[in-house]
Amino acid sequence: MGSDGRGRWKAAIGCRIMEAVMAFPVKVCVVCSEEFELKPNKPGFANRCPSCSEPEPDSSNAKTAEKVSAEANAARREAMRNLLYRKDS
Repeated sequence: MGSDGRGRWKAAIGCRIMEAVMAFPVKVCVVCSEEFELKPNKPGFANRCPSCSEPEPDSSNAKTAEKVSAEANAARREAMRNLLYRKDS
């Protein structure tokens, strides 16, 4: 019996070689209580299934962020205009 370094184990039985692949661990989602396989590089939390890990689109935060950004940009433009074009007496 030996390992080829990729999580696969081989066992020689007579002339045949049997190969078994290690499965991903099965977890239970804390939100919906459904079982799922925990795969590497899965986005989200390790205790939530992929469908429960997806972020919900929140349009109110996006609109607020755009408004704040637009106001900040307007203030920057006004400050630059005042610095560049002010009249020195």
